[in-house]
Amino acid sequence: MIATEVESKTVLVADDSPVVAALLSRVLHGAGYRVVKAADGIAAAQQAYRERPDLIILDITMPRMNGYHVCRLLKSDPVVAHIPVIILTGSDRRGTEFWSLHTGADAFMVKGAEPAELLQTVERLLAAALPAMIVGSTEAPGPEEILSKVSALMDGELYANTIGRIELKTVLQNLHDGVLTLNMQQRVSNANHALCQMLGAKPERLLGLSCTEALGETAGAHVQELFEQALAGQEGTPRDSELTSQDGTRTPVAIHVVLLRDYLDATVGGICLFQDITRRKETEALYEKLKVLDQLKEDLTHMIVHDLRTPLTSLLGGLQTMGSLGDLNTDQLEFLEMSISGGETLLRMINDLLDMSKMEDGSLALEYASVDVGGVVDRSLQQIDALARDKGLSLERHVPDGPPLLSADEDKLVRVLVNLLGNAAKFTPPGGTVTLSVDFPVEVPEAVFAVRDTGEGIPREAFGRIFEKFGQVETRKAGRKMSTGLGLAFCKLAVEAHGGRIWVESELGQGSTFFFALPLGPP
Repeated sequence: MIATEVESKTVLVADDSPVVAALLSRVLHGAGYRVVKAADGIAAAQQAYRERPDLIILDITMPRMNGYHVCRLLKSDPVVAHIPVIILTGSDRRGTEFWSLHTGADAFMVKGAEPAELLQTVERLLAAALPAMIVGSTEAPGPEEILSKVSALMDGELYANTIGRIELKTVLQNLHDGVLTLNMQQRVSNANHALCQMLGAKPERLLGLSCTEALGETAGAHVQELFEQALAGQEGTPRDSELTSQDGTRTPVAIHVVLLRDYLDATVGGICLFQDITRRKETEALYEKLKVLDQLKEDLTHMIVHDLRTPLTSLLGGLQTMGSLGDLNTDQLEFLEMSISGGETLLRMINDLLDMSKMEDGSLALEYASVDVGGVVDRSLQQIDALARDKGLSLERHVPDGPPLLSADEDKLVRVLVNLLGNAAKFTPPGGTVTLSVDFPVEVPEAVFAVRDTGEGIPREAFGRIFEKFGQVETRKAGRKMSTGLGLAFCKLAVEAHGGRIWVESELGQGSTFFFALPLGPP
C-alpha cells in the first residue's frame, strides 16, 4: 500500500490500557495510519459512528461494555457493518478466538504479536474491505441508546436460541426412536420420551445413572462398547440389543452411538439412538419360518417326484412292449403312441425336477467332455422333428463350418436345447419357423446359442419371471398359460452350472429369441 493511501486511512484503537493503546498507536503511526482512540466499549462504539474509521482494533475486556458487545453492535448496523474489526486481546483461552469470530470480527490476534504481523493483518483487511452499503449520519449515539441497542441484540439472540432449543426438544420428544445423551463419565444427562416409554421410567429417574443402571446389563454393555469404540476413532457397527421396561415388556432395538462435541470440536459426551426394530425382528422370524416351510415343500416335492419315477419308468416300459405282443388296429396304435408320448413328457418333467433340485443344492456333478457343437445341434433338432412336422413348422439350422469343440455336459446341453426348441415349436403357429443358430464371437471366447421362433412373443415384464421355477406367463389368447414353468428354470440352472448365462429378447407379435452363452475352454 503506497504512503498516500496509508495516510488517508484511519484506525480506531479501543483499549482500556493506556500503555497498550500508546504502543498500538506508535506502530500504526509509524506505518502512516491516522489513529483515534477509545478507552471503553461505549466510547469505542461512539467513535466508530463519529469517525467512520477504515478499521477498528478492539480489546475484549473494557469498562462499560466489552469488545464482544461492541463488535456485535457494529456488525448488526448496515451503516458501520462494513468496517473491518480486529479483536486484539491478552487472553489465549481456547474459546476466545471462537467467540471473537462468532461475534463478527474479521480477525483475531493475541497481544504480544510482532508489529509486522499486526500491520500485515491491517493491510490485508483494508485491501479486502467493502464500501459502506448505507451512508448514515455521523452523529454518535448516546450511551443509553448504545446500551439499548445491545440489549435488543442480546434479547433477539436469546429469543432465537430459546426457540431453537424448544424446536430441538420438540423434535426429540416426538421421535419414535429413543434418544439418550451421556457425559464423559458415561452417565445419563438427558433422555427423550420414546426411550422413557421403552424403559417405563420418568426422565428425572434416569438422570445421573450409569448406562447399565439406566438401560440394564445387556443394552448398557452394548452402549459402553460402542461409546468406547467411538472415542477410539473406530466406526462402530450398530448393535442389536433389547430394552426391558419396569413391567417386563421387552423392546428389541438397534443401538447407534455418536460422539457429542462442543463448539470447539472437543468431545463432551455421546448421543445414543435406540431404534425400535420390533417389526424387523417379526419379519426376520417370519422369513425363517417361510424358509423352513419352503424347505419342507422342496423335500416333499423331491420325495414325491423321486418315488414317481420308478413306477412311471415301469409303465412306459410296459407300453413300449405292447406293440410286440400282437397286432394293433389304427385306433389302438394311436392311443398307444399318445400314452407313450405323454409318459415320456412326464418322465422328462420328473427328471428336470430332480436335476434342478440337485443343481440348487450343489449335489449334481456335471460330466464334462469335449462336445461337437454341430452334433449336439443335430441331436436336439432330431428330437423335436416330429412335433415340428405335425404342426407344419420349418426347422432351420445355422452353425458355422468347423466350430471349435466345447467343454460341457453333453446330455444337459442337449436337454437345454430340446427344452428351448420344444417351447419355440409349441408356441409358434402352424406355418411358422423355428431357428437354432450358434455363434462364436471374436471378442469373447464363448459359444452363443440362439433359438428363435415366429410366435406371438413374451411381454417384457415377464422376462425375469419365466426363468423361475413354476414361473408362467399368460398368452394374450384366451389367457392360456405358457408351459409348466419347469423347462426354462432347468435351462437357467444348467447353463449357470456351466458358468454361462441365459436371457431372452422378445416383442409381442414379433416372436422370441432365447440366448445362452457358454465359455470356451476347460471348465
